[in-house]
Amino acid sequence: MRHSKLIASLSALLLFSCGIVVGIAGYRYYEHTTVSAKTSDDWRVQYMEEMRTRAKLTDRQLQMLNVILDQTKQDYRDMRERHKPEVLEIKQNQIARVKSILTAEQIPAYEKLVEEREQRQKDQDDRDRQEEAKRKQAIAPKD
Repeated sequence: MRHSKLIASLSALLLFSCGIVVGIAGYRYYEHTTVSAKTSDDWRVQYMEEMRTRAKLTDRQLQMLNVILDQTKQDYRDMRERHKPEVLEIKQNQIARVKSILTAEQIPAYEKLVEEREQRQKDQDDRDRQEEAKRKQAIAPKD
């Protein structure tokens, strides 16, 4: 009897330990596979700091790098604006094609999903514009 209680206790302890190991492994996997939702300004601050510390840029070089990053960001914006009609057409085509495979009952849920996704994108664009305005205000020369 005593022997079976010992085996049962050790089995329970082993099972509990395995649960802990699996939990830790799962958590570590989750942490390494999740996407960091950093803003472009967070990335910029990190990049500037790395360039300052690792590449040993001077203050003048950092100012020049800031200008380069501003110009590059504007170039990307300009390119996105030029291609916006094409992107919108592709997006509308995708929506129409997805709707074509849905049942009449599924279409309202899909339209709501599309609307929510577009709202999140609009909100993100608004946040990006606000962050850009703050950053420009922060680096603008004081009169």
